[in-house]
Amino acid sequence: MKIEKVLFIVILHLSICGQGQNQVFDELRDTEMSIPSAPAFALLGVNPEMVMRPSDLRSFKVDWRIKNYNLAPDLALEAQPLWHFYFKKKSFNEYLSSGSMIKKMSTMSISFGTAKIDGINHASYSIKLNLYKKNDPLYDKDLIVQLENEHQAQNVMLSNQLDSLISLRYNTTNPKRKDEIEIEMDKVRYEQKTLNETSKLKYREVIEQYNGTHWNRTMLDGAFGAVYTYDNAGLDSLKVKRAGLALWLNGCLKMGDNGLLSSIIRYTKISDSSNKMLGISYRYGSQKYNFYAEMIYESLGNYFDPDQEQPFDNEEFLSTKYIEDLGSGWFNFNNDKTKTQYTMAYGGDFRISKNILLNFALRTQFTSDIKLTRLLPVANIVCLMK
Repeated sequence: MKIEKVLFIVILHLSICGQGQNQVFDELRDTEMSIPSAPAFALLGVNPEMVMRPSDLRSFKVDWRIKNYNLAPDLALEAQPLWHFYFKKKSFNEYLSSGSMIKKMSTMSISFGTAKIDGINHASYSIKLNLYKKNDPLYDKDLIVQLENEHQAQNVMLSNQLDSLISLRYNTTNPKRKDEIEIEMDKVRYEQKTLNETSKLKYREVIEQYNGTHWNRTMLDGAFGAVYTYDNAGLDSLKVKRAGLALWLNGCLKMGDNGLLSSIIRYTKISDSSNKMLGISYRYGSQKYNFYAEMIYESLGNYFDPDQEQPFDNEEFLSTKYIEDLGSGWFNFNNDKTKTQYTMAYGGDFRISKNILLNFALRTQFTSDIKLTRLLPVANIVCLMK
């Protein structure tokens, strides 16, 4: 009999721990600390921040571009397919037993975007992989143990209460008192049944506090992408041209409780020319709202020069429709030299709700001799699809 009791207690303990672990995992695997713009939008240059923050997306996400105070028909979609279709179906123990390589590959996100820039339709795709990150809640054993222990402690407390009431009812001879104890026992049983839901609410509170504390965690991303220009020339025809491709690294470094230092290095190849970009930004605030200032240096081998007799290459069939807007440079221009350009931007993020973010900036562009050439307001809305 004693052996049966011991086995029962062990099995109960394991089931409580396993249930707690899976509940914690269910909450952690569907949470994001930050929701920056999609890389496909960043590739097109229509996102407010040019120095992107790394991110680890665990949901489908949609970005809309705001133009002329209206939502333009320009959008980007982003998701982590391996995470969504593989790890979201796994238990906590299955995730822990997975290899480090597949865990790393699960951070790979794929994004697609489309936008009308400089009078021409653009389409892009990007593949991004997280190379390094700190303070990932899925790897924070202290956080997971804390949440597990809370769940286990509540379970044990309710079980002890029920055992005490059962013993008290057994030893009570007063019928009225027995009825009162039965009512108390029903209340405890109901709390046991609803423990999972109450635990989830507590988990979410703890996880939100954790994410708020580590919203500016240190990370490093690497990405690749390509851009196409196209023209719906008629109802039954579509002209498409591959405009170019880009590679970039972007990282961020935690600076105290409220600061984040970010940087990016990007190489863009367009036909026989190339553009290079270096940028740095400092962001201050919190997970709910923050403000930033950034400085970008660009060495442009492909750019629009209105002073040239033939600014476009002969193979650029969309040149007649060109109207300078953001000046993203995804056209085959006819340049014979490079130029230097600086951009200073000021903006911020405002998290309207848990899943919706307003991202905005004011860009000021300067020539190599610090002459102001352009002033561009840019804004997007980012929405998590949960």
